[in-house]
Amino acid sequence: MIKEKILRFNLYLGLFILILSAFLLILNNPFVKSWFYCLAWWSSILIIDSLNFRRSKSSPLSDSFKHFLFTAFISVFVWLLFELFNLRIKNWTYQDLPHQVWRRWIGYFIAFASVIPAVREIALFIRSFFERWKFHLFRIRASSLLLKIFIFFGIFSVFLILAWPRIFFPLSWLCFIFLLEPLNYWLKNKTFLRDLERKRWSNLMSWILAGFAAGFLWEFFNFWAGSHWQYSLPYLNFGKVFQMPALGYTGFLPFALEIFAFYHFLSWAYEKLKRRIIVKSIAIIFLLLFYVTCFYLIDTFTLIR
Repeated sequence: MIKEKILRFNLYLGLFILILSAFLLILNNPFVKSWFYCLAWWSSILIIDSLNFRRSKSSPLSDSFKHFLFTAFISVFVWLLFELFNLRIKNWTYQDLPHQVWRRWIGYFIAFASVIPAVREIALFIRSFFERWKFHLFRIRASSLLLKIFIFFGIFSVFLILAWPRIFFPLSWLCFIFLLEPLNYWLKNKTFLRDLERKRWSNLMSWILAGFAAGFLWEFFNFWAGSHWQYSLPYLNFGKVFQMPALGYTGFLPFALEIFAFYHFLSWAYEKLKRRIIVKSIAIIFLLLFYVTCFYLIDTFTLIR
């Protein structure tokens, strides 16, 4: 009963933090100006999670707080893979971040930890509406040949991105779908391919729309934040909406599908390591070292001082 009250109260708590942060930003408060993006996203996650619970009596925070923390932790890992791509494609830079390294790195962690929870919350919210209208369209059979083609195209896409980044940088928002969906299918994890075999399109549609909604909010919050990123795309750098070129928003749609694939693959890995304490501890240490290394690379090559 207390848990349910807290989950319902999160709607008002999130709204309060979001509105207060916006008000203090207008007043040019130094702390909020620097941390507005993180404050806005995490308050939004509280709001959407509470709405999800109110609609279906289920939400990521209500199901398992421990798993929610795991999702936030692996979210940092997933986004840092795209930061590594950006070292090559150079599509965005960070500007006006805190001068102190420790504050900046905590900011990286908090901001990147919001990616998977945010998209997942929005997808679940959208899907709650789709449940009334079943999208049973045509069937796509996940044959062995199709899965192998997916893997080949995913690997080839990574090669193209690294070899000719100015031409093929959009593939960074596609390649992990082709690499991970077959793996999830073979491992019997949740996949879009398995849904499409059963002519169930609602989950796919929910995540695509969630990608667009999350992308809009990412760019909206970033536009007003003091600490922010800016884009410089080779041949799409026109018609900006906030900081993002208009055609760049199309990348958020497949990016959400990549988030879905990563989430289910890493959740499977977590379950496999759950009882293997030593291996799990080594994995956590490796991830923390990976985070520190990537934060250093961001500071060195992506941050504009």
